[in-house]
Amino acid sequence: MTYLLIGIGNAGGAILEPLLEYTEIKNANPIVIKSQPDADTANKIDAALKEVKNIKFAFLFAWFGDNSIIPQIAETLSGREIKVVFVGVLPAERREKREVLIDAYYAMENLTEHVNTFMLVDNQKIAHLPNYTDYFPRYNRYIASCLADLLIGTSQSESLPEEMQLSMDGALKALSFGDTPGYVALSRASELTKGLWGYIFPFLLHKPLDLGTLLHIAMDKLSVSNAPIGSDKSITAIQVPEYYIKNKKVDKGLIEEFMHAYSKESHMTVAITKRNIAAVTNLFTYKFDQLERLREIRRLAYE
Repeated sequence: MTYLLIGIGNAGGAILEPLLEYTEIKNANPIVIKSQPDADTANKIDAALKEVKNIKFAFLFAWFGDNSIIPQIAETLSGREIKVVFVGVLPAERREKREVLIDAYYAMENLTEHVNTFMLVDNQKIAHLPNYTDYFPRYNRYIASCLADLLIGTSQSESLPEEMQLSMDGALKALSFGDTPGYVALSRASELTKGLWGYIFPFLLHKPLDLGTLLHIAMDKLSVSNAPIGSDKSITAIQVPEYYIKNKKVDKGLIEEFMHAYSKESHMTVAITKRNIAAVTNLFTYKFDQLERLREIRRLAYE
């Protein structure tokens, strides 16, 4: 399956670029378009869609204020029955002018009809930090790592049992509400499974896997400010070395029990990594009115 990855403007490109550094993503040979928000972008997308016929999913990366061409792009994609995931950067209220926040709201409104899922990258999460723009590269890499885990986790693997897999079609159902888009907060936690000596001597065993701790740590790192504890749906994407799969160290029951405490409906997918790392990525799906950040921006637009 071929993915279409579109990075619009500086904000979109800043998340897309670190995503493309993952070997698994590059090996999937996605169609990649990086552009400023101008008319030429639409021409590039039209050319890509004519050349490749089996695109089912598109990930569109952009700042919510770049609304001149983006609704047109989303409409073009959805018109070809391509499911659209919009990875959008929300401006920080304490750092941006009121007009910028209002533009973000209307940009979201204009996209609602054509987007299946909004993955929210809320700059409010880091707005309290001094010189907070210095943290953008780290924050963008964090978001990219979450998306990489989702894309890798939804690639089918013959070596894993069916109950540990989730297709991208299944993921999109968990990240949306039928004809209504979902609004998704991302979170991730990871740890090394071997120390330095483990890289030098590969025969050394991996450390015990503490999924419970990783799940708890990830809960403190959601990509949306003031996200509520409970969501309607969720996905947990696990990445672990093959050792933990062979030795049945991934406790599916523990993950399900934990996630059901935070969402009404939970799904899980597992992927094997060659790196000595264990990672847990959670995606929590909300309706618009469940997120205080979105209600704040809408309130500004209607005052």
